[in-house]
Amino acid sequence: MADVEIPASCSGRPTVGGVVAPFVNIRLADGGVDFRTPHQGTYERCWRENLCQTCGCPVGPLAVLFGGPRQVRERRFDEPPLCPPCAVYASQVCPMVAGRLARYASRARLSEGARGHVCPDAACSCGGFVASDPDAYDASGDPAHPWYAVYVRTNGWRLVGHWVTGPCSDRGCLHDRLLVNGCQLIEVPRKVVLVSAPGEGRVWRRLTADEVGAIS
Repeated sequence: MADVEIPASCSGRPTVGGVVAPFVNIRLADGGVDFRTPHQGTYERCWRENLCQTCGCPVGPLAVLFGGPRQVRERRFDEPPLCPPCAVYASQVCPMVAGRLARYASRARLSEGARGHVCPDAACSCGGFVASDPDAYDASGDPAHPWYAVYVRTNGWRLVGHWVTGPCSDRGCLHDRLLVNGCQLIEVPRKVVLVSAPGEGRVWRRLTADEVGAIS
């Protein structure tokens, strides 16, 4: 998808195969990117500071949240916000969001293999990437679902999370901490766009209020 125009906000970000390496995803020591796995600290920072998960810049007054039918129905989202230009870009280059895949990938994530055993920060003693949220649902191998882009006023949500026991980054000792894992909308979205649908690919069509209410 190297022919898709990169948003100006991403002009300084690294690319892999002509595709922007999202701000939120794990960057590997060999220069690669695990496009399937967010870096937990950056993930939480995106939520707490209202940063776009793709470009890393403030999302602005209007944020976009990606999700499937359950997220739209329950108004509970785990994908960090995006700025509108990056949302359009991601809807074109991400094969899952663009509806080009029939199922979620079932192969091991790059950060779980040998390439993830070394942290890109040479001064870090974390020993490599470890899962910060062992209770997170793993969709590997699941059938694809429709994807929606929900436009909502920035901070039109409250953050949600749960307590986990995980290692600290410097010594590996275990601590209990509250892990941010998404948001619950507290305002009605400004609009909802059907991004893609299984068997149709990318659609990008604004839904009517009746269509949004019928999502199940």
